[in-house]
Amino acid sequence: MKISTKHTTTKLLSVIFIVTSALDNAFAAQSSDIDTSKQQLSHAVENYVKTELKQYTQVSDDNLTIKAMPLDERIVIPHCPVPFTISASKEALAQSNITVRASCEETNWYLYMMVKATRVQPVVVLTTSVSPGTVLNEDDVRVVMLDKNLIRTSTFSQINTVVGARMKKRSRPGQPVVPGQLCFVCKGDSILITANTGGVSIKTKGIAQQDGNLGDTIAVKNSKSKRVVHAQVINTHQVVVQI
Repeated sequence: MKISTKHTTTKLLSVIFIVTSALDNAFAAQSSDIDTSKQQLSHAVENYVKTELKQYTQVSDDNLTIKAMPLDERIVIPHCPVPFTISASKEALAQSNITVRASCEETNWYLYMMVKATRVQPVVVLTTSVSPGTVLNEDDVRVVMLDKNLIRTSTFSQINTVVGARMKKRSRPGQPVVPGQLCFVCKGDSILITANTGGVSIKTKGIAQQDGNLGDTIAVKNSKSKRVVHAQVINTHQVVVQI
């Protein structure tokens, strides 16, 4: 009986193709399962860190960004019949890059993961260059969200707290407005001193002896009596003496 070589070769190639396709599908399914396990673990770790930070730091969701760092492709996440146990120390949670331990008690398996936590807050920054003596208006500033770890000094979170203040230093666009850069009442300014007592309001003129922002208590010299009193700044041209 004569066997066709061409026919045999075709059948052999068909078998090889079927086996190869099956292996490819199996590898693809296994790779997909591994990727899904890693994604699930990453989400679980991120949710844990977010919950812990909200509890300990009272930060809101709007001011917090959590991102688990990608796992090495060679790491295989084994099946765990119970939910993973996730933990991190209080010291680690205070950092920007948080080390988290994920473990499966049933299989005695554990893994350390890195999670990046960015805590942001609203900060008033300049929109333009300003010179000393410039009185800020709403067009000079805007509010942006900045990483708290990059902020080294006190800042303002609302525009209305700086509008009307006078800049004491030359500053550039994008720079945060800080208390030391400005004054609502500046040393040497002529201002109105107000004192309320017994339902009577007493007003007189004075000279500021110190720089002051809204709410600050500064020394002011009464222009008539030359007496120095301490009064609270309430706007750019008035202070109030508490009696």
